[in-house]
Amino acid sequence: METEFWILAVLIIIFTTIPWLIFYFQNSSFLKRKIKHQTNEEEKINVIQSIDLAVESLIADKKGATIVLDDYDDVEKYVADFEYLDAYVSSSLIINIFEGTHTPLHDGALIINNNRIKSAAAYISRLSSQKLPKKFGTRHRSALGLSEATNAIIIVLSEETQNIHFFYHGDYEKIERKEFFEKIYKIWIEQKEV
Repeated sequence: METEFWILAVLIIIFTTIPWLIFYFQNSSFLKRKIKHQTNEEEKINVIQSIDLAVESLIADKKGATIVLDDYDDVEKYVADFEYLDAYVSSSLIINIFEGTHTPLHDGALIINNNRIKSAAAYISRLSSQKLPKKFGTRHRSALGLSEATNAIIIVLSEETQNIHFFYHGDYEKIERKEFFEKIYKIWIEQKEV
């Protein structure tokens, strides 16, 4: 009789503890961080793919653009004016913003933060770097200045030359269209210097 009591007591403890353990591990911050990291990486890949498609279209149509990828700093404190959007990132939205000169959002930078388009028509007027050769204009100087002040990645498309310039940590380089996705992926997702 006493043995049956202990077996029953152990079974009750086990069966009341199992749901609590399942609940605990489901809500564990470690698991949440791992799942969130995977989701965030997938979202970033989607953002890069959308930008990549938009860049391809904008270059083909000889349109200029400035796109800022910002996850770490609040770059909006460096802009004089902007239109708040908070929209899902899609290639068609990016193309529509920069495609026509008749749209009020086409002039200025597009700011993407936490995998969302936070604002458009952003003027980066408070920062300007003189480290660039004279052939570069205001858009490129502002991009370099912003990259010196923040950890943001800034992509500038030139409407005149169809060149893609990449600004990061106070440096810049011209990149080829075919290396665009890989370059952004390595820095923004893998966080490797290239």
